[in-house]
Amino acid sequence: MSLLNKPKIAVVLLVLCCCGCDSGPEIATVEGTVTMDGKPLSGASVLFINTTGRPAGATTDANGHYVLTFTKGRQGAMPGPNKIRISTIRDAGVDETGKPIPAMKETVPMRYNAKTELEFDVKAGEQNVADFKLESKGKVAAASAY
Repeated sequence: MSLLNKPKIAVVLLVLCCCGCDSGPEIATVEGTVTMDGKPLSGASVLFINTTGRPAGATTDANGHYVLTFTKGRQGAMPGPNKIRISTIRDAGVDETGKPIPAMKETVPMRYNAKTELEFDVKAGEQNVADFKLESKGKVAAASAY
């Protein structure tokens, strides 16, 4: 192969790699608020599980608000029916700035996570708002229940 062809091959490979950066399944934006007994549920993980693809997740802020992330750099979830799991259980760790994050025990009843009753139909091409009003009544799962 001549030296003139090597740069052309490199350019073609670079273009092909860049074209695939935003590829992937169609997703739709999803955000909402989670409350328990009428109060914002902060620090909870929210997981949307689609039967035909990968899940999307988020963590609620101090106001119980979340915005789902499908993959790094892509916010949203796959359209169609999704089972929802909401949980507060978390191991201790550190955030992206190195600040310690304390462990949290589960406070959400099993009917919203391990044995979820929650569902949401994500609509393609729409700004989906999925608010969840949880009640603390019910059995809370042990960490090993997941």
